[in-house]
Amino acid sequence: MKASILRAAVGMAALLGASGMTAAPLQSPTPPAARLMALAFPGWRDDEAGRLQTATLPHLAGGVHGGHAGWHEGANRVLALPGPVLRIDATHLILIAGLVPAAPDGSRAAVPQLTPMALAARRFERRGDVWRTSGSQDVFALRGFAGSARLRAAALSRRHQGVAVEYGSCFDGYCGTWLALYELDKDTVRHEPVVELALGGDNLEGGADCARRLQPLRKPQALAVAARGSDAALDEHDCYAIESSWSIDTGRAQPGDLTIRYQGTMSRADEHTAAPVAIDQQQVLRYESGRYRAVSGFNPVPPI
Repeated sequence: MKASILRAAVGMAALLGASGMTAAPLQSPTPPAARLMALAFPGWRDDEAGRLQTATLPHLAGGVHGGHAGWHEGANRVLALPGPVLRIDATHLILIAGLVPAAPDGSRAAVPQLTPMALAARRFERRGDVWRTSGSQDVFALRGFAGSARLRAAALSRRHQGVAVEYGSCFDGYCGTWLALYELDKDTVRHEPVVELALGGDNLEGGADCARRLQPLRKPQALAVAARGSDAALDEHDCYAIESSWSIDTGRAQPGDLTIRYQGTMSRADEHTAAPVAIDQQQVLRYESGRYRAVSGFNPVPPI
């Protein structure tokens, strides 16, 4: 039995050779992001001194909410941080790197709140058993606050890959989290996100009464914050605390539906003396012409 299997394998190899066909390369394990960073950025190593690099920032419109403090067009001294590794096929990879402006001494000092993280990409190709750099994509987006954002791979379908960027911050007691989703176009990340939306938010510290108004539906630890801020009348503002989770239907050839489930509680300004209302709802967005657009439900997170 084993001999017949061996003969069949040898015969198939001979047939492929005679016809000019070659067997498809086997998919090797994906190298760790740190190893790819060392290939893509000269002298890079995973410590504070080794992360110091120079990156070129092209002209990018906007930024995060119109701000890109800490960055200037042209060469910037940055700390390069490893992000997700996207598998294109058996022999091609893309590494997403997060870049943060470095302090004059090369350290990661505190940066202004409106300083976003810059996102760049590096391409790799496997030749034999060795991975080599095959191209680079300069900064394609600025997202995040205080130089921080969470980056992860996000499959949009069986054939389409993407990069999810989640980030958040607080302004005068109003806190929010956002999602920006970028699509891969062959071996390049598109500059414009296919969707950008609020994932959650709260104003527990934005008004002296919000923690009390939301208390019946909030966990005790979420209320252990010192309320501060607004002296406005209690009926002049909404109080809310909302979070969410999201998923993409990846079972299709084209990018699948994006579903976001929102949960939390809200006390409307015109009903501030009543018990808060529980929020448990979902919104569905569908991919059309390169963008995700809402087809059902709505986003209950108030704008900041």
